[in-house]
Amino acid sequence: MFPHLRVWLIALWASSVAGAVVIVGLTLGHYHWTTFLWAALAGLVIGVPAAFLNWAYLRPNRAREVGLLGQVPPRRA
Repeated sequence: MFPHLRVWLIALWASSVAGAVVIVGLTLGHYHWTTFLWAALAGLVIGVPAAFLNWAYLRPNRAREVGLLGQVPPRRA
């Protein structure tokens, strides 16, 4: 099964962070291609981990029982 929620969250978070960095860069007067390079790097470095954390929070309850990486957590006594 294709993880639709995970893919959408990664795209949404990465593009949102990159867009914010581009807006800040252009507002500060950096009209060069490196502004867009820094925005892409920031989108990947900040947006992808944020999307995975958000996905772990939003996924269904049955997936929570399995754990973040698919491992079964130990039963509490």
